[in-house]
Amino acid sequence: MNIISAFKLGLSRVSHTKRMVLFAWFVNVVIAMPLALPVLSQLDGYLRNTVMDDKILHRMDASWADSYRADMEKSEFVRALDYTAFGYAPFVNHFEMQMNGTFIKTLGGFLYDFFFRWEINKASTSLLFLLSLLYVCVNSFFSGAFIAVYSKEYPFSFTEFLSEGARYFGKFFRITLIALLVYFLFFNVVVDWMNNSIARATQAGASETVPFAYYMIRNVVVLFLFSFLSMIFDYARVRMVVDDRTSSLAASVAGTKFAVTNARSAYGLYLLLCLIGLVLIALYAIIENVIPQESYWPILFLFVLQQCYMLARFGLKAAFYACQTGLYQTISFERHLRNAGASTSTPSA
Repeated sequence: MNIISAFKLGLSRVSHTKRMVLFAWFVNVVIAMPLALPVLSQLDGYLRNTVMDDKILHRMDASWADSYRADMEKSEFVRALDYTAFGYAPFVNHFEMQMNGTFIKTLGGFLYDFFFRWEINKASTSLLFLLSLLYVCVNSFFSGAFIAVYSKEYPFSFTEFLSEGARYFGKFFRITLIALLVYFLFFNVVVDWMNNSIARATQAGASETVPFAYYMIRNVVVLFLFSFLSMIFDYARVRMVVDDRTSSLAASVAGTKFAVTNARSAYGLYLLLCLIGLVLIALYAIIENVIPQESYWPILFLFVLQQCYMLARFGLKAAFYACQTGLYQTISFERHLRNAGASTSTPSA
């Protein structure tokens, strides 16, 4: 019952923060502009008045994309471009990178060199990496802002939303650093051990079926463990705000305690929200696949559809914050009532 009630409460709270969700989407668009605009400008100059101009308009060609990246290899913007970004393919094509924690390892190595060796690893500082690092900072700001306003029982203003984001930015950024450390250890110790074990166990096999099955099992295990870790740090942020904590490490321990002791409700709610995200992906993929991308207006419509999809994703992220905050407040309130009832029913000496 806690799952459904927290879900409804969270959606009700999100409905009162439409401007905040729209603002978060707008900031995301602004962050993407330093990468998108130079790439589009170079792409236009490369395609204009060529035989591929009309062909690429009809359908993206993988061979042409590889040739384009080879010809423009000195451009940092083009090196960051992956042609699978033109559609829903990244959900499939980049899955293996996500399962191996490629970005987490790169970011972890960069932060290790920066904080412990006092040097900047230039091999890690690609444009896409720096934009991803900026996104981590922006996400710390917005997560603090959303959780803070969702934890309140009174109406709040947009100015208060921004001030709460600034107030909790430092605390949430420290939680993010702790989370990155945990993720870094998870991928470098647990996931690498699983990958090496599968490679050793299947290296003498003649069939690809067995290693494929092992890697599918690995993906399920990694997804479960990583999602549970992500949920733990979500509740660490919630407890930082609701309990008015100052220590990021103590909040992380408290978030772990809550997530483990209330695993059924907490993870059930997390899976329900993830299921909604998968439905959004499926709907976008179906619609994108049936739209003929052969003229200006369908492409413009598809662009608008993509932005609506991104806006829906930000709304879902806000729903994560709202629902998890509501679940923690509900369970904490019920526990307080039980403790109060037990104390009043105990006879005095």
